[in-house]
Amino acid sequence: MADEYGGRERRATDGLNWVRESDGTPPSPVPPGAPPPAPARPRGPGLGLVAAVAGASALVGGLVVAAGVLLFDGGAESDDTNGATGQGGTLTIEQTSAVADAAARARPAVIKLQSTRRTAGGTEQDVGSGVLIDRDGYVATNAHVVLGTDTLKAILPDGSERPAVLVGHDYPFTDVAVVLIGPTNLAPLEVGDSSALKLGETILAIGNPLAEFEGTVTVGIVSGLGRRRTFDGVVQRDLIQTDAAINSGNSGGALVNLRGQFVGMPTSVLRQGPSSAAAVEGISFALPSNRVMQIVTGIIAAKGPYPRPTLGLEWIDITPETLPRLRTVGLDHGAVVTAVAPGGPAANAGIERGDVVTRIGDVELAADTPLLNALLPLQAEQTVKVVLNRGGRIIETDVRLVRRT
Repeated sequence: MADEYGGRERRATDGLNWVRESDGTPPSPVPPGAPPPAPARPRGPGLGLVAAVAGASALVGGLVVAAGVLLFDGGAESDDTNGATGQGGTLTIEQTSAVADAAARARPAVIKLQSTRRTAGGTEQDVGSGVLIDRDGYVATNAHVVLGTDTLKAILPDGSERPAVLVGHDYPFTDVAVVLIGPTNLAPLEVGDSSALKLGETILAIGNPLAEFEGTVTVGIVSGLGRRRTFDGVVQRDLIQTDAAINSGNSGGALVNLRGQFVGMPTSVLRQGPSSAAAVEGISFALPSNRVMQIVTGIIAAKGPYPRPTLGLEWIDITPETLPRLRTVGLDHGAVVTAVAPGGPAANAGIERGDVVTRIGDVELAADTPLLNALLPLQAEQTVKVVLNRGGRIIETDVRLVRRT
């Protein structure tokens, strides 16, 4: 059963290990001969990557080939076997690594977030990542990294630690949260335009995978745009797909372009296909930075959860996965009401447990448009028409939405 804001909470350690769409229930070696890049901060990373050679080939390959043509096709004889020019001089081509430059700019702004939580078996420690967005110390991250934690601290690139305070989140509508770590002299990560991304474009993923490989940089491409997946009972329709290596601990980190700009936030990895036990490789998803920053700005302005409306009820979305146990409802779409909050919007509008919500406003509920998606464009204090199926009888009622707390 989904509570009002849908599905299970994603853990920092398992949020990147989904095997299929949710139904609402629950560092690489330096390339040979390449010098390490200059650090962007006193404790800068070694950022050479074997993958950088392949990942940056789209950018630098043409430059290298062009340089070779200019140098070799100058009318003088050349010795192709030893790489010397016709004059006997040794030919050297210097390659500037755009990947390393981008990593050097972006990596210092990716923060390690470490949390603890009490469980029946003791205390668990989790690690995720966050992106510093301004000098006041606001850090954007995934909601599943920080929700449900008992302690939370930030570990900066220089190794210093400071408490992190949860400001607000947008769970489950989007897996975005904001924490505050206080003013810092670190440069915030420049925000890029995620809508300008192109298929095949080289990107970097920066985060803290597996709790021990701090500031790891991996390289890949934009494998897909506008991908759709269902997370926490919400269909996300604008996800960035990438083949950059992303693992547990990368949650809430940064996907950056070759300008070193923040263009996405890694949030999940596909490990297994929906109809096969075969392992899946190289399919990860990130929230686009344009949407992340819109939500982050709203959270900071609200000094709390992103302002979303609520109906004041609990439900189960009817999907192909839940339908077998909801056949007695007699419908193949909608949301079955399982509880109604006393005195809430739904209760005041006469909605009862067992009703099936089939339409909210102008949106017909379906497997690809669950209840939360119908609420996404609406505002608190807005009155909307809700259509119900009560044992085969169609009921229309007006519901005045309230802001969630």
